[in-house]
Amino acid sequence: MGLIHILHLEDDPADAELVQAKLEAAGLTCQITHVQTRAEFDKALRQDNIEIILADFHLPTYDGMSALRLAQEVCPDVPFIFVSGTLGEDAAIEGLTEGATDYVLKQKLSRLVPAVKRALHEAENWRERQRAEEELRKLSKAVAQSANMIVITDIQGRIEYANPRFTETTGYTLDEAMGQTTQILKSGHTPPEVYQQLWKTITAGKEWRGEFYNKKKNGELYWESASISPIKNADGVITHFLAVKEDITERKRAEETRAKLEDQLRHAQKMESIGRLAGGVAHDFNNMLTVIQGYCALMQDQIPAGDPLLADLNQIRRASERASTLTRQLLAFSRQQVLAPTVLDLNELVANLQKMLGRLIGEDITLSTVLQPGLWSIIADPGQMEQVIMNLVVNARDAMPTGGQIILETDNVYVDASYAQTHLEVPIGPCVLLVITDTGHGMDKPTLARIFEPFFTTKEQGKGTGLGLATVYGIVKQSGGHITVYSEPGQGTTFKIYLPATESPATPLTPPPTQLSTRTGTETILLVEDDEMVRHLVQRELQAEGYTVMEANAGDKALALVKQHEGEIDLLLTDVVMPQMSGRELAEQLKELYPQMKVLFISGYTSDSVVRRGLLTAEIEFLPKPFSLGKLASKIREVLERR
Repeated sequence: MGLIHILHLEDDPADAELVQAKLEAAGLTCQITHVQTRAEFDKALRQDNIEIILADFHLPTYDGMSALRLAQEVCPDVPFIFVSGTLGEDAAIEGLTEGATDYVLKQKLSRLVPAVKRALHEAENWRERQRAEEELRKLSKAVAQSANMIVITDIQGRIEYANPRFTETTGYTLDEAMGQTTQILKSGHTPPEVYQQLWKTITAGKEWRGEFYNKKKNGELYWESASISPIKNADGVITHFLAVKEDITERKRAEETRAKLEDQLRHAQKMESIGRLAGGVAHDFNNMLTVIQGYCALMQDQIPAGDPLLADLNQIRRASERASTLTRQLLAFSRQQVLAPTVLDLNELVANLQKMLGRLIGEDITLSTVLQPGLWSIIADPGQMEQVIMNLVVNARDAMPTGGQIILETDNVYVDASYAQTHLEVPIGPCVLLVITDTGHGMDKPTLARIFEPFFTTKEQGKGTGLGLATVYGIVKQSGGHITVYSEPGQGTTFKIYLPATESPATPLTPPPTQLSTRTGTETILLVEDDEMVRHLVQRELQAEGYTVMEANAGDKALALVKQHEGEIDLLLTDVVMPQMSGRELAEQLKELYPQMKVLFISGYTSDSVVRRGLLTAEIEFLPKPFSLGKLASKIREVLERR
């Protein structure tokens, strides 16, 4: 023992000295505060370092019982021993009952040292218990208020304790969980190998960390992260297991959402890259196909009827037309078509297509429509929307070789920001929703990941080009919309198309036909085309039609040419994409010189020129490559005669 701080209430100095001598003789190092009156005793009690109190029972101005009661009030944890020469049995019992630790008669001071030592030892033990209990209370409070689930089980996994967070999360009360194994939380979605590794780890005395996909009492699934450790006794034997768990469902959902968005972004970037490649290929092919088709037409006009060469030319023409279809589909996928958008009622378009679609799918497939009354209008190219619907319906038909059902639905929907957070490129706000569902064989995940890629097809060789859904994808995207697909093997397929709505009223789908003149040309046309073969072909055809043709292979040469021209220029026929100066820039400069001049743009590639440079307006006339010479002549007359 170290230095012992003692408060001694004693009116006889001789007795006080005797007590001190007894303690020091026993080897106890003491610092004794000696007091004789109530006031001195009261003041000394307030000192923080008092470890034990010794008190006489009878004093001239005070008494021991009063001192005991005061000590119990001020410092109840400090041992109190009566040291008196006149303490009867009744008084001793009363003192012990009131809280005294012990009593020693002055006639038997031999008991003093053992009594002091025992009192100090018991006081220390009591304080240790108090500290332990306080720590236990703090721990119990922390466990009860923990944001994590805390579960204690026996070595068989039976629950012996669970904190309130456990009951809040799982829905099981403590009474319901007590005695049950943690298997009541099993959902069947956590692989058995996880549990095997868990038991192998904790029964070996080690900590296990992992995740479970568990099930609550009400059947709801949730994710939890768990740390499970063995609890050992003093001999190192495992007696219990402690599990600290956290509900990580929201985090898991956020991770899944992030992974989904990353997949969507990668897919969008891949589709964009493929689109750029496809657009570039289509541009070059369209120039070549324009030349092939044009010279085929010129040669057919010059070869006598019945000549075998006509059949050969016809085969060339048919092959070039099929190639033209492929390039148009590639341009549609790469969002480089020239659209003629109008304010459109999708219900009217679906209704007009219904008979044609019925003939496409055959009698063994039922086609039904569920059209939302009062459907909002959209801004889209009617012909392209028809192509979207027909492609999806034909695709659905091919997925049901033994028959089935196709449902076309329309609806007004509002796409909010929360939906857009998990669906890249979806338009936010009021949208018209087009849904096409079939009961066909469905698709697996690897197929779903590639269905919009050009030339990807699951059909037999010769049964499909793999451009149908790619075309749908490009048209929807170029129209400002978004397309999703849900499918499972054997469960059919559902395509959903979201198109931005407009408040403008829809225009009729069948405008009156324009009556064109059949007369030949007499006007002056400035032809600007950087592809030499296309330019020579078009020049030859226009001259044959009676037009005066000025031709140049670039914008700067065209400007130099018109400076030497004294008359009017009635029409500028120009490619859009050319080196140094675009067709739009050329048209703007020439319009200053010839305000009445009409303009007709031609191009086989429109990505950066027509769409992004503002050419797609009602005032712009555009003829996409490849075109026939007859189509070119007709379009020129249409432009020239339009007021």
